[in-house]
Amino acid sequence: MPTKTRGMTSLEIAIIVAIVLVIAIAVGWYLYTTFAAAGQQTGLTVTKATIYVTKDGNVYLNVTLVPQGAAQVAISSIEVAGVSIPCTSSNLVKAPGEYVIELSSVSVSVGQVLTGRIVLASGAISPFTATVVAADHVPSTENKLCSSQ
Repeated sequence: MPTKTRGMTSLEIAIIVAIVLVIAIAVGWYLYTTFAAAGQQTGLTVTKATIYVTKDGNVYLNVTLVPQGAAQVAISSIEVAGVSIPCTSSNLVKAPGEYVIELSSVSVSVGQVLTGRIVLASGAISPFTATVVAADHVPSTENKLCSSQ
């Protein structure tokens, strides 16, 4: 009469290895998604840009911005036609919407098409192209960005 040897058979070992492998994959995926989301870079998308020139000669950039990522986006500066406007205050984009930037140091003419870019505090750049148009009134400054005063 054969005696049964103590220990696990190959089927039992295969089942245990499969369970450990499934648990390891689950924990690895959880850690990957957690740290990938935490390290996600924020960005900014410019969907529309127009430069308004009022009758009294004031120049305003009206941009529609959509922040990417979960956090608010800080703007470092705005560059239009080679002129950089630093953002010393009012530089956070918290939600999608239209924002107005006063361009006091930029010389423009109605009908021009100018390129520019928004430089974020993280160093990322959001380029845009804006057309210069005449305006009868000052655009709403409810969401004003980059007050340099």
